[in-house]
Amino acid sequence: MLIAKDPEKLQKMLISKIINENWKFSSKYGTELRGRPQLVISENPASDFEPDSSGWKACGETYSERVEECISDAIEKLKKVPYTRRVSIPVWRPKDHLCDTPPAITEISLLYADDRLHATAFFRSLDAVNYFTPNFSFVSHVLEEVSRNAGFEAGSVAMLISIPHIYERDVDRVSKEQYTEILGFHKLGTHIVEDYLSSAWHSALETIYYHGDSKRTEWGELFEGQEESKYIHRMFIEVKDPEENQIHDKAPFTKKYGVEYAHDYVIHAGAIDREVKENILKEGETYTYAERARYCEKDEISVDQLYTVIQKLKERKSRRDCYIGISRPWDITSDEPPCLRGYQFGVNETFFGLFYMRSNDAYGAMHANMFAFNLLTRYLAEMCGFSTHRYYHFALDAHIYGEFVESVREILEPETPGYIDMIEKR
Repeated sequence: MLIAKDPEKLQKMLISKIINENWKFSSKYGTELRGRPQLVISENPASDFEPDSSGWKACGETYSERVEECISDAIEKLKKVPYTRRVSIPVWRPKDHLCDTPPAITEISLLYADDRLHATAFFRSLDAVNYFTPNFSFVSHVLEEVSRNAGFEAGSVAMLISIPHIYERDVDRVSKEQYTEILGFHKLGTHIVEDYLSSAWHSALETIYYHGDSKRTEWGELFEGQEESKYIHRMFIEVKDPEENQIHDKAPFTKKYGVEYAHDYVIHAGAIDREVKENILKEGETYTYAERARYCEKDEISVDQLYTVIQKLKERKSRRDCYIGISRPWDITSDEPPCLRGYQFGVNETFFGLFYMRSNDAYGAMHANMFAFNLLTRYLAEMCGFSTHRYYHFALDAHIYGEFVESVREILEPETPGYIDMIEKR
């Protein structure tokens, strides 16, 4: 995680980190240097935005046109419920898989924290030399527009970049900056690096329990015990060896449940090797992550994104357009929008999967989410000929509901029986 006061310094830090990590790949645009997935945050973003300064268009639409579809609803939702976790604007559409140059920005989320409104954007890919400024400026512009119209002070801007890269031809003309990668908790974001899924979940609970702030939620009227939560803003988790020690001994789910959840709700695993061309929702389901990834009847153009990504990776493993969008524009007015917004597969030193969530119940759901999402990542790694992979997990609002705080305390601070207690039990 990289944090700087201004975006210009942040860009130099990111470029320097990419050059230091330096995994080389050939592309149709030239030899590129890649770094690991990165969360970068500017504390005080500048506001030098020019409309559509990136010049980006896909399927005949611009960034602005796609975002404007949701902005008024986002503003109204924040006015009504400032503590909402449900303001996340999708830029990506499934039909973008049919375009030569799909959008780099796939999602822009807004969250009120520490008396300011903050923006976080997911990038499937970013050329840190040539396109950092226009893309950062666009996210900053969205934050300023929503903040101004909703009556909030604008805060920080963050970019979660799946494949940060620069081209080899640009190395000699860039300015470098010394940087220190921030690990652990920071008020603007948290970066957890662990060996295993189980230890990553434990560290996530620990961070929220000891550092999290309290706030109201929108579930209080429906679920007793969930009217308040302890939360962390922007939690980025990196798991180096996700195939070992996968399930914590205090996890609130079984391996059997995790596999079934992955196969049925996330992957639609029975058809992972073929294109889905019909509705896969069961009776009573509004949506599933698998339905949004494979075949959504409400889409203007239906694309089996997961199958398409598998074919792309088989064609060329180093592709940067292997993103699967789960969110849709109509989610902005929903009372139950998907927590998972999208995910990306890519390659640097090895294959990886990066999953972006706007909201994540750390005790009740996060561990099962990570297990299921990692299982999907392993399947794709194996299908593409990789023997190892890394797993990345991001939650904009990672939280523990009030009703689970005591359960988390028992995990983090287990009571050790005293000598007298042990004697009495014999």
